[in-house]
Amino acid sequence: MNSSINERVNLPPARKPEQKTEVNLISVHVRDLLNVRRLQGRLTPRQAAALLNCREHDIAVLVQHGLLSYLGNLPPYTQKYCSPVEVLELAGDAQKMGQICDVLSRHWHDKNAAKAKRTHSQGVPANGGGGRSRRLPRR
Repeated sequence: MNSSINERVNLPPARKPEQKTEVNLISVHVRDLLNVRRLQGRLTPRQAAALLNCREHDIAVLVQHGLLSYLGNLPPYTQKYCSPVEVLELAGDAQKMGQICDVLSRHWHDKNAAKAKRTHSQGVPANGGGGRSRRLPRR
Protein backbone atom coordinates (compact mmCIF):
# COMPACT_ATOMS: atom_id res chain seq x y z
CA MET A 1 0.00 0.00 0.00
CA ASN A 2 1.25 3.41 -0.86
CA SER A 3 1.60 5.37 2.41
CA SER A 4 1.78 8.76 0.74
CA ILE A 5 -1.71 8.26 -0.73
CA ASN A 6 -3.09 7.22 2.68
CA GLU A 7 -1.53 10.24 4.32
CA ARG A 8 -3.02 12.54 1.71
CA VAL A 9 -6.47 10.94 2.13
CA ASN A 10 -6.42 11.35 5.92
CA LEU A 11 -5.25 14.96 5.85
CA PRO A 12 -7.97 17.54 6.39
CA PRO A 13 -8.75 19.59 3.29
CA ALA A 14 -6.80 22.81 2.87
CA ARG A 15 -8.86 25.82 3.92
CA LYS A 16 -8.65 29.28 2.57
CA PRO A 17 -8.44 31.93 5.30
CA GLU A 18 -11.34 33.94 3.88
CA GLN A 19 -13.74 30.97 4.02
CA LYS A 20 -15.85 30.59 7.10
CA THR A 21 -16.36 26.90 7.80
CA GLU A 22 -18.44 27.14 10.96
CA VAL A 23 -22.15 27.84 10.68
CA ASN A 24 -23.82 28.95 13.90
CA LEU A 25 -27.58 28.55 13.96
CA ILE A 26 -27.82 29.65 17.59
CA SER A 27 -25.96 32.31 19.50
CA VAL A 28 -22.91 31.46 21.55
CA HIS A 29 -24.57 32.10 24.94
CA VAL A 30 -27.45 29.75 24.05
CA ARG A 31 -25.05 27.05 22.85
CA ASP A 32 -23.00 27.36 26.04
CA LEU A 33 -26.14 27.17 28.19
CA LEU A 34 -27.42 24.08 26.41
CA ASN A 35 -24.04 22.35 26.78
CA VAL A 36 -23.68 22.69 30.56
CA ARG A 37 -23.89 19.49 32.59
CA ARG A 38 -25.89 21.05 35.40
CA LEU A 39 -27.86 24.30 35.35
CA GLN A 40 -27.13 26.91 37.97
CA GLY A 41 -29.54 27.56 40.84
CA ARG A 42 -31.29 30.48 39.20
CA LEU A 43 -31.69 31.57 35.61
CA THR A 44 -31.84 35.05 34.17
CA PRO A 45 -34.75 35.80 31.83
CA ARG A 46 -32.31 35.52 28.91
CA GLN A 47 -31.32 32.00 29.97
CA ALA A 48 -34.91 30.97 30.65
CA ALA A 49 -35.89 32.27 27.21
CA ALA A 50 -33.12 30.22 25.61
CA LEU A 51 -34.39 27.05 27.29
CA LEU A 52 -38.00 27.79 26.31
CA ASN A 53 -37.03 28.84 22.77
CA CYS A 54 -38.59 32.28 22.99
CA ARG A 55 -37.36 35.87 23.24
CA GLU A 56 -36.11 37.46 26.44
CA HIS A 57 -38.99 39.98 26.53
CA ASP A 58 -41.49 37.09 26.29
CA ILE A 59 -40.54 35.90 29.78
CA ALA A 60 -42.22 38.93 31.36
CA VAL A 61 -45.37 38.13 29.37
CA LEU A 62 -45.33 34.53 30.65
CA VAL A 63 -44.93 35.76 34.23
CA GLN A 64 -47.77 38.26 33.73
CA HIS A 65 -50.06 35.43 32.55
CA GLY A 66 -49.06 33.09 35.39
CA LEU A 67 -47.28 30.43 33.32
CA LEU A 68 -43.92 31.19 34.92
CA SER A 69 -42.87 32.94 38.10
CA TYR A 70 -39.82 34.85 39.29
CA LEU A 71 -37.91 33.75 42.36
CA GLY A 72 -38.48 35.88 45.44
CA ASN A 73 -40.41 39.12 45.83
CA LEU A 74 -38.07 41.67 44.28
CA PRO A 75 -38.61 45.36 43.53
CA PRO A 76 -39.37 46.23 39.89
CA TYR A 77 -35.93 47.70 39.12
CA THR A 78 -33.82 44.67 40.14
CA GLN A 79 -32.59 41.69 38.13
CA LYS A 80 -35.20 38.92 38.09
CA TYR A 81 -34.43 35.20 38.20
CA CYS A 82 -36.37 32.06 37.33
CA SER A 83 -36.16 28.60 38.82
CA PRO A 84 -34.39 26.15 36.50
CA VAL A 85 -36.62 23.33 37.75
CA GLU A 86 -39.77 25.25 36.83
CA VAL A 87 -38.38 26.23 33.42
CA LEU A 88 -37.36 22.65 32.59
CA GLU A 89 -40.73 21.26 33.75
CA LEU A 90 -42.45 23.84 31.58
CA ALA A 91 -40.25 22.98 28.59
CA GLY A 92 -40.93 19.27 29.05
CA ASP A 93 -44.72 19.56 29.15
CA ALA A 94 -46.25 19.68 25.65
CA GLN A 95 -49.57 21.05 26.92
CA LYS A 96 -47.88 23.91 28.78
CA MET A 97 -45.72 24.69 25.75
CA GLY A 98 -48.91 24.93 23.72
CA GLN A 99 -50.30 27.38 26.26
CA ILE A 100 -47.09 29.40 26.00
CA CYS A 101 -47.48 29.61 22.22
CA ASP A 102 -51.12 30.66 22.57
CA VAL A 103 -50.41 33.30 25.23
CA LEU A 104 -47.49 34.82 23.33
CA SER A 105 -49.38 34.82 20.06
CA ARG A 106 -52.43 36.47 21.64
CA HIS A 107 -50.30 39.00 23.53
CA TRP A 108 -48.38 40.20 20.48
CA HIS A 109 -51.50 40.15 18.29
CA ASP A 110 -53.34 42.38 20.78
CA LYS A 111 -50.34 44.66 21.17
CA ASN A 112 -49.94 45.07 17.40
CA ALA A 113 -53.69 45.64 16.96
CA ALA A 114 -53.62 48.37 19.61
CA LYS A 115 -50.64 49.96 17.88
CA ALA A 116 -52.40 49.90 14.52
CA LYS A 117 -55.58 51.35 16.05
CA ARG A 118 -53.60 54.11 17.72
CA THR A 119 -51.85 54.91 14.42
CA HIS A 120 -55.14 55.03 12.49
CA SER A 121 -56.86 57.20 15.11
CA GLN A 122 -54.10 59.81 14.79
CA GLY A 123 -54.71 60.07 11.05
CA VAL A 124 -51.32 58.69 10.08
CA PRO A 125 -51.35 56.01 7.37
CA ALA A 126 -50.41 52.52 8.54
CA ASN A 127 -47.20 52.56 6.51
CA GLY A 128 -46.01 55.76 8.18
CA GLY A 129 -46.72 57.94 5.18
CA GLY A 130 -43.80 56.56 3.22
CA GLY A 131 -43.48 54.12 0.40
CA ARG A 132 -45.46 54.00 -2.82
CA SER A 133 -48.72 55.32 -1.43
CA ARG A 134 -47.56 58.95 -1.66
CA ARG A 135 -48.58 60.93 -4.67
CA LEU A 136 -45.91 62.66 -6.64
CA PRO A 137 -46.38 66.36 -7.41
CA ARG A 138 -47.56 67.18 -10.92
CA ARG A 139 -45.19 68.92 -13.27
